Amino acid sequence: MNKTLKSVIAVFLALVISLLIVVSTVLILPPQFSHLYLGELADKYARLRSFDEQNKIVIIGGSSVAFGINSQMIEETLGIPAVNFGLYGPLGTAIMMDLTRGHINEGDIVILAPETDHQTMSMYFNGEGMWNCCDSDFTMLFKIRAHDWGEMLGSFWTYAQKKYQFFLYGKPHPDGVYDHDSFNEYGDIIFTRTAPVMEDWYDTEVLVDLDPSIIDDDYLDYINDYIAYCKRQGATVYFSWPPMNALAVQQDLSGILAYATYVRERVDCQVISNITDYIMAPGYFYDTNYHVTDRGVIDHTARLIQDLQNFMGDGSRVDIVIPAPPIAENPGFSGEPMRTPGGMPMPQGRNSANAAQFSPPAAHGGIDAETEAEPETAAEPTPTPVPTPEVVGSSRDAEYFLTDSFTEGLMIVGVTDEGKAQTSLEVPWLIGGEKVVAIGENAFEDCDSLRSIYIQKNINRIMQGAFDNCPRLTEIHIDNDSGANILVPGAGLFDNVPSRVKVYVPASSYGMFLADYFWGNYMDRLERES
Repeated sequence: MNKTLKSVIAVFLALVISLLIVVSTVLILPPQFSHLYLGELADKYARLRSFDEQNKIVIIGGSSVAFGINSQMIEETLGIPAVNFGLYGPLGTAIMMDLTRGHINEGDIVILAPETDHQTMSMYFNGEGMWNCCDSDFTMLFKIRAHDWGEMLGSFWTYAQKKYQFFLYGKPHPDGVYDHDSFNEYGDIIFTRTAPVMEDWYDTEVLVDLDPSIIDDDYLDYINDYIAYCKRQGATVYFSWPPMNALAVQQDLSGILAYATYVRERVDCQVISNITDYIMAPGYFYDTNYHVTDRGVIDHTARLIQDLQNFMGDGSRVDIVIPAPPIAENPGFSGEPMRTPGGMPMPQGRNSANAAQFSPPAAHGGIDAETEAEPETAAEPTPTPVPTPEVVGSSRDAEYFLTDSFTEGLMIVGVTDEGKAQTSLEVPWLIGGEKVVAIGENAFEDCDSLRSIYIQKNINRIMQGAFDNCPRLTEIHIDNDSGANILVPGAGLFDNVPSRVKVYVPASSYGMFLADYFWGNYMDRLERES
């Protein structure tokens, strides 16, 4: 054996050994993602397996299932346990079906309810997200099919880096709904969501497009293969729809019905729901066009229960009061009835006047009714909180920006000709004495000299395409305590931005950005500020 060949073999073996050391080190480290939103999948998988010897209803989908189902309500109304098996659309819905294989038995009921967008209606698979999910239960790796392992191997290094950074610098603890603590034991999100938080009551950037072209043929084949598997196990499979914000639906009634017909004709199971019943009033939606509020959960779950009753039972009316969505606060709902973009009359919610309100069992705690009541004590007066004055940041580049009015402030909509000649711009805190709170679509378009952008703590919203068409841009610096403080689109923010452009965030909040439900989709862009 010549020296050159020996050297090549030695280098190869060194690389393999190094790789094995890295892989084993990462896998041996304690779980670092269990407290995050994606860490919930391990709990959902454990709940699914806990019913291997018992009949159950398994509801498969994305985050609209996690946000939109009250499993206890299903269980108490229909008398069969429910498994909420929806979490995150960008994982891909095919993997959610794969994870249930081996845990579907005779007498089970499976409901497929994916979101109606191209990503979830395709064979899309997110390897990095799946690594994060499996970090708490590596047995889920055995459910990943061969055609997805290329993506898993390709994303391992990114996952390993992220896990090691969390191990070194501490696990982030997200605030708000996108946290593992937001789920109950059923796998339902129970974080309080009383009213919409979206501008104009719907997400204008990720709309509901009910066009048959969003569904890939190979995805339909995959669904039908899964349906055939369930039937071989003796289970019944139904297809339903996710809750959809009426303001975001792009088709008219004929287009909506054509889409529903297309699906009915191509899935090998009963479609149990009328699609128009699941196009719901905007007041029922929280932060996306598929995530419902607390009242929306009751409405959506009641609709699904009624549909199941129609096919499983005698079709009797389900007596559940549906809370009306908040509409009085929205000036667009006064006067003439609103209509969807496609021309449909806007749904206004529904009710069952003579029915009893559903309410979960009271929480344990407090004084038992049979024990002596504690003596009353005079309540101490609550001191009036003194608001902390806001520390106003820099407005040095205010002259270079064009603005428009936005909720509670101004939105950057463009840059002046003089501003386009600058190599660095700082988004100002104030313009004309009014606070800047958002960066709009194509805000930095045609800034041909711009290399760096600085964003202060005053910005709470960045729109799709904000950084498009900046040919020399390389750095975006964001000074913020948490990714959750800045709402961004869940996908596509950097689609037309060169890969060299990195987003630098404070070291103290780097983990929060990585863990954020929306910012986490752009982790390949995120860098720790030096």
